Amino acid sequence: MSTPPPTPACVLDAGALCGESPIWDTRRQVLHWVDITRETVHSFDPATGRNTTVQLPCLVSAILLTDHAGTLIVATARGFARLDLDTGTLEHLHDPEPQIEGNRLNDCKADPRGRLFAGTMSEGAKGPTGGLWCYDGKAPQKLVSDLTITNGLGWSPDARRFYLVDSAKGEISAFDYDGETGSVNNRSRLAHYTPDQGKPDGLCVDQGGNIWVAFWDGARVECLSPDGKTLRRIPLPVASPTSCCFGGPELTQLYITSAAVGIDAPDLDGGLFVLDVEVPGLPYTPVRAGVV
Repeated sequence: MSTPPPTPACVLDAGALCGESPIWDTRRQVLHWVDITRETVHSFDPATGRNTTVQLPCLVSAILLTDHAGTLIVATARGFARLDLDTGTLEHLHDPEPQIEGNRLNDCKADPRGRLFAGTMSEGAKGPTGGLWCYDGKAPQKLVSDLTITNGLGWSPDARRFYLVDSAKGEISAFDYDGETGSVNNRSRLAHYTPDQGKPDGLCVDQGGNIWVAFWDGARVECLSPDGKTLRRIPLPVASPTSCCFGGPELTQLYITSAAVGIDAPDLDGGLFVLDVEVPGLPYTPVRAGVV
């Protein structure tokens, strides 16, 4: 008789309309995350159960660590900004696509060398006008075009592979990655899902090279091998898990955000969940000073 999969525990019944972009801050031992629709940045302390909130004046889709504790880079509808968590002060930095009306930043991550990778999309996913940008202290470079909903950025433990999701297409792509230059090449389809399976959304990578993916409208997270084989399916008691990251002192807890938007009678939808895992995750790299 097979052992049933573990059930992630809800550690914060946040009721987020669109919880997203969880990142673990090893310096403060807290989880930062956002509610895109409510334009808020949150910091959850597992030791106390306390969740603090910073209200922004515009949509915020992703957050990134910096070299300075208490300061985040935030991806907003107006471009990148530097956020002081203690004061709520925002300092505008850059917008990669001001000329494309209706486009905005979506998922963003730092590579192992601290470059900033920025995904864009059309608000409302109206068409393939999104792209993937790399910030490395010079003029930003566009690496991938014709994306509709750019999501799920991640790197293999040896930083030789890069993973990218286009949620609208139900597709996870893998690229060869050059850590010296920050370039991506030789794109291939790692996995594809039909609409009835849900849409792949945010992802993270563990130290064994396996890829953990949250599925919007799929009520689950999956663990994929580096070649795209499904190793585990973990059901959740919510319709739309949105993203995941590793946290905790040993990076052996998988934190999962979710969304309540569009749910007629939300229960735990929009909550923050955690799942204990055997293989630790890769730590988040702060954005290197001066790259944006």
